[in-house]
Amino acid sequence: MLLQNKGKKLLLSILIVFVGILPIILYETLIGSPPNITPGEAVELLDKPGANAILVDIRSSGEFKGNHIDGSLNWPYDKIMALSSLNDLPEQFAGKQLILLCKSGITSALAVRKLQKMGAANISNVRGGAEAWVANLKKPFKPGFYKIIKNSGEIKHFTSRDMPLFKELVVIGYGLVIKPLYMLLSLLLIIILWKARSFDLKTLKWGLVFFLAGETACWVNYFVFRDTSFLSEYLHSFGMVLSFAFVTFALFEGIDRRIIKYSDIEQKCAAIGLCRACFKYTEAPCGLKRFFLFLTLACIILAFIPLTGVPHWGSYNTTVVGTPYDFSHPVIYQLFEIRFCPYIAIVLFVITLIILLVKKVDPVTYAKVFFSGGIGYLSFGTLRFFLIASYRDNLLWYELWEEATELLFVVGVGITLWLFRHKLFKKEAASRA
Repeated sequence: MLLQNKGKKLLLSILIVFVGILPIILYETLIGSPPNITPGEAVELLDKPGANAILVDIRSSGEFKGNHIDGSLNWPYDKIMALSSLNDLPEQFAGKQLILLCKSGITSALAVRKLQKMGAANISNVRGGAEAWVANLKKPFKPGFYKIIKNSGEIKHFTSRDMPLFKELVVIGYGLVIKPLYMLLSLLLIIILWKARSFDLKTLKWGLVFFLAGETACWVNYFVFRDTSFLSEYLHSFGMVLSFAFVTFALFEGIDRRIIKYSDIEQKCAAIGLCRACFKYTEAPCGLKRFFLFLTLACIILAFIPLTGVPHWGSYNTTVVGTPYDFSHPVIYQLFEIRFCPYIAIVLFVITLIILLVKKVDPVTYAKVFFSGGIGYLSFGTLRFFLIASYRDNLLWYELWEEATELLFVVGVGITLWLFRHKLFKKEAASRA
């Protein structure tokens, strides 16, 4: 048993380190390495007297004509990528400091990389794209480059919405009541479980630790970085993934060791009444193993739901109790949620299938590790996918229901521990005595 637990801990550590740093590596390689500036820094460069800087919108010509930032010029992404030499640089951009902008800051970063490789200097990318540009309006900066020119020639300010009083109360409720409440409850549960010795309760404890760490990163991002730190938001998301994975694993371990008795070779499995024969006593296929195979295949199919979705661009400003507030869920976050998460989940589920099919001795023990990791990524990605798809035009409700779901999650863990406290903590008390 001790060796099994050590093996599972090692597998968990490897999964956490490798998969955890992979999105950071991908971001830094593809998007983070080109020179990035904030919208505020871009506006300062553009507003300088005698400025040599140009704001370059790299969307298609059709999108640009539909609406674009006042003062920007169009240079479509496909034409940039087709450029073979800087000698073919359009005359209007030659010798200028180019500031590239797209919807999300992703394709413009790739365009900057392309031009840099060709030897272009004095070029930078607006980090976060137009989404961040809109969000930047809640911060005071010099006038200029804050209007949209539409196809009709009409000049409009960036999207802004009035916030009714009841919606302001909703924002205050989930920001100042729900979030602090479930953070405090998770801390209380961690303290209760801190000295737990059984493997399932220790795993549950670490699931709550990762949950609290992720929510702390979210808090830091809002109050310290004003929702502008991609790293803080990633740590928030990754903390949620790890929390769901560890809690799932703890649930499997608890049901196995305390109820079903599948892994204990000396005790009868609780499912023996459903099976014709048990692998523990005779050469027979295990019904639970085959069910686990079906469950894993089903999860692989479910992982394609977010993969077939598309990111939604959206950012708008409002005020909450007189304070400027921006509602947005950047595309860069959505790519992690509906692309990276389901892909990693599928990989982990496939590894689970291979273990179940190939490993002859105790395959379920190690399959649970990879399956739980897959559930962590799948559940987080799918939750965010459905919320953003449902409330992309009114992100207030997206944020409310995410916070409410997290409160239900922590309360559910607490209620479970309370209802079954006599059995769950019986061995803990006996071992300490």
